[in-house]
Parts: sequence; C-alpha cells; structure tokens
Amino acid sequence: MKVVVTGGAGHVGAIVSGRLFAAGMNVTVLDRLVYGGESLLGFWGSPGFRLVHGDVRQPDTLRDAMRGADAVVHLAAIVGEPACSIDEDEAWSVNYGGTEAALAIARECNIRRFIFISTCSNYGVSDPGQIADENSPLHPLSQYARSKVEAENHVLKYAGDVCALVLRLGTMCGLSPRMRFDLLVSDMARAAVLGDPISVFSPEAWRPFLHIRDAGRAVAHCLLQPEGKVRGKVFNVVGENYQKKGLADLVLKHYPDTRIAITEKKTDPRDYRVSGEAIRHALQFNPESTVEDAFLEAASAIAAGVFREPRWPGHSAIPLAVSHAQGGQP
Repeated sequence: MKVVVTGGAGHVGAIVSGRLFAAGMNVTVLDRLVYGGESLLGFWGSPGFRLVHGDVRQPDTLRDAMRGADAVVHLAAIVGEPACSIDEDEAWSVNYGGTEAALAIARECNIRRFIFISTCSNYGVSDPGQIADENSPLHPLSQYARSKVEAENHVLKYAGDVCALVLRLGTMCGLSPRMRFDLLVSDMARAAVLGDPISVFSPEAWRPFLHIRDAGRAVAHCLLQPEGKVRGKVFNVVGENYQKKGLADLVLKHYPDTRIAITEKKTDPRDYRVSGEAIRHALQFNPESTVEDAFLEAASAIAAGVFREPRWPGHSAIPLAVSHAQGGQP
C-alpha cells in the first residue's frame, strides 16, 4: 500500500509514518518542516520512503505527493490553542483550508482512502457524570477545535468518494522523535526529573489520553480494515481518562520529592471524559500502552541524557522563530 502522510514529520506524524513504514507500506511524507525534518532521518534513503517538502494548501504540491497513492493520512495542522492563537487566520487556513485542499486532490487522484486525524478537544466540556462518545454533542472551545470540527464535517460530506474516516485522538503522551514537552504528561515528567515545580490547575478536570504509539497503531490498523467498516465513520481513540489530580499522584508515586502546587484557577476550561469503546467493538482495536508508561518512558529518556536540553523551546507546538520572539532561549 502507498500512503501519503501529511504533516508526517510532526510529533504524531513521525510516529505514524514510522509505524506504516515498519508495516511494509510505501510512505510519502508531505510536510512544511516548520519544526525541521530530523524526525524522518531513520527512513532517509530507504526504498519506499519519500519526502515532499511543501505546503498542504498548494494543489501542485499535493498532486506531486499523492500521485499513485492508495491512501492519505491527513495530519497536517497547526495544533493546539497556543499555536493557533499566534495567527488565527493562518491556523484556520491550514487546519480547514488545508484539509479542504488535501481532500479535493485526493478525490482528483482517485485515492481510495482518506483518514482525517481530529481531536477529542472537539467535545470541550461534557457532563462530569457522563463519558462522551461519538454521538455526544461537540462543544469546541478554541479556534483549534472549531477548525477541526468544520474540517471533520467537510471530510464526512465526501466520505463516499474516498472512503473517508475520522479519528478523534485523545491528548497525546509519550516519546516522539519530534518531541513536545508542552503536553501535560511529558511536561510533568520533565519537571519531575529536572526538579522543577509543577503547578496543577483545575485538579478535578478530566482529560482523555492516548499513548503516541497507540496513535500510530490505530492509523495502521484502520488502513487495513474493509472499507465497509470505516467509510464515513468517526471513532474516538482513547487509552485512559485521567483527572489532573490523578496525574499529580502519578508523579509523586515515582518522584515523591516533586513540588506540586494545586490551584482551582481555570486557565483551560476543557473538562471531559471520552469513550474509546466504539473502535474497540467495531474494529477490535485496543490501546496497549498506558499514561504511566508514557510518563516513565519520558522521564527515563530525560534522566538518561537523551535530550541535550529538555527545556529547549523547540520542544513545543510553537514554532521556534516565534518562541524566540517571545523571549525563549536558543
């Protein structure tokens, strides 16, 4: 199978690309390389791997990447509210407009499958006594989530043409060759190892988490399913739901001397639990790794000196040039 992974050099994209390549698929990555492309060096020069350096909004670039492909995994996006808030028009252009362009060229190239990677952030706030499933109302609370909801709607509109599927991923945790330490579990692991204090806001708030390895496994699994099982479907992909105070307990379990400050101040209004049962029942996909696995893996990598400078601003969703402009250190 020949697969195009847009955004395939990113935090999740690099893991997805690696999983597909290891499964024997030919992989073409289309990426602007805003964060660099070092995450792809493990495949460089290998038969069956190709990089197309370009913007997902450019039709000719998309045609170059998609020519002869069987499937597209569309990850390319400006991810998270902090990154989207830098330029909301640009974020909408990439997240919605890029999806619109990618799907249009996929249809033009007669590609059979299109997997759109979305987010559980679309649920926003849900009844604390209930767990959101794929039929629950969406309450996007940010430009990022709003762009993803609209992109989902657009993709599903054309599901019959390209066997489109939407995967709403939980909050990522775990190691990636394009590492992000601005994600909650990895941020806590970094702080615990380096002896930095941790502030936990809204400790009662829930989040659905997904180990990044399971994100790669889910995409590979879905690409191999019969079309009738995935066409026009939306699946949540979630490993575990955790309250923030539960994450604090996890830190203290392994690093009991960590200084943790708990506050009720709401810097992020999201509070939701999400069910991953639908994909388990329909496609027999089960996550294999836990939040604790992700925490310990990140912590052990930091402690082993894998990251030359764990506090480097480039380990985030904010492009480094912007981070420097905001006062980050090189």
